[in-house]
Amino acid sequence: MVRKKKEKIMRLSLFSIGFAMFMVSCTPPEDGASPDTSSNQTSAEVNQECDLYLSFAITNFQNRDFQSTVENFNYVIDLGCGKRKARDIYQWLGRAYIELGKQDSASIVFKQGLKFLPDDESLLKVASWNAGKMGDFNEQLFYLDKWLSLDETNSEVLEKLSDLYKENEMYEEQINILNMWLSVDSSNKKANAEKKATYNILGKDETDVDKERWEADPSNVQYGIDYANGLQDAGNDEKVVSVCNELLMYEKYNVKVLRLLADAYLNLYQEDEALKTFENLAKVNPSDHSVFMEISEIYSNKEDFNSALEWAEKAIVAGGGKGETYFQRAEVFFSIAETCSGEVLTFWDKIVFEISWQDYNEAINKGYYRAKTRRDFLTENNITSTSDWFMRPDSEKEVTPQGDCYSWIDRKVKRK
Repeated sequence: MVRKKKEKIMRLSLFSIGFAMFMVSCTPPEDGASPDTSSNQTSAEVNQECDLYLSFAITNFQNRDFQSTVENFNYVIDLGCGKRKARDIYQWLGRAYIELGKQDSASIVFKQGLKFLPDDESLLKVASWNAGKMGDFNEQLFYLDKWLSLDETNSEVLEKLSDLYKENEMYEEQINILNMWLSVDSSNKKANAEKKATYNILGKDETDVDKERWEADPSNVQYGIDYANGLQDAGNDEKVVSVCNELLMYEKYNVKVLRLLADAYLNLYQEDEALKTFENLAKVNPSDHSVFMEISEIYSNKEDFNSALEWAEKAIVAGGGKGETYFQRAEVFFSIAETCSGEVLTFWDKIVFEISWQDYNEAINKGYYRAKTRRDFLTENNITSTSDWFMRPDSEKEVTPQGDCYSWIDRKVKRK
């Protein structure tokens, strides 16, 4: 084998050989003993030859000549330099075997290397990867556990262990690892999502994941918001109210918390509390037209139409005239007319419905097509026609609504 190697080296240029021999250092073995070699070679000569073949192996690897890489690394080991050069040999020899499709050989090499370098993270990492590719769960787990023992806060290893347990449906073990991971990086989205998914598989309440994280750090408002969102998705609005009120003790004007709280009150039909919260939110975030629309709708439901219209007007301004804001104002006028009208529509009922029709039409023109159904219904049933205007004085070219229910409305409708 030595002869074969030497013949191969002879094919290299004399300049390359001479330069490489000049560059390598002549150091004794790490353990102070001479390497196994023939009696006619000194320790320095063997060390020099090891360094030379090691440089060839590294060059072979860089050039993707993996067969030559394997041959030259193994020759260095045969010379007795495996321990002294372990850090330069075993990881790359194993990788070369992997490139050649010889994962079994790579596994043997990694085990040999770890005898000399038991705490080498790079070697443990590639050894665990190789074991995973071979489908050897126990060996992969052994390497990952060994790697983690070097630093139990290593998020990379914790993630790999989580994935490994998940792939093998070992969910209780995965949760233990996820708990370790989250204790290191509590804001990690993947770890949190994986824990929720695992809870779901095990039939546990997913919101408990966010609950545990928030209760461990109650002043962390974002954790509380995540918990409240989960509770909202689960329909537990009473608990949302409780959590949000506690969060407001830390951040009184947090927009997300106020919105969650207001929506929860609405879902619980506590309109007064919802209204109070939305009005606080409007002060904190006066550019959010959706808040003004919510307030307008609540006042409309309470039949406080003057306030409902006032907030609808604010929504149009804050929203830059978006179609949905005109739809909300149309809804207010529709509710006014519907509340005030009897079985038979009066002329003034139709006038208010027509004001509503105008806003529905404007909403459609601005791209809010949800208003079309309402507008078309009014067109067919509830707005004035030429026959309604026939009985009105000729001098009435346009009118504002009249009567006890409508006299405060200042919108005008033109004669047909």
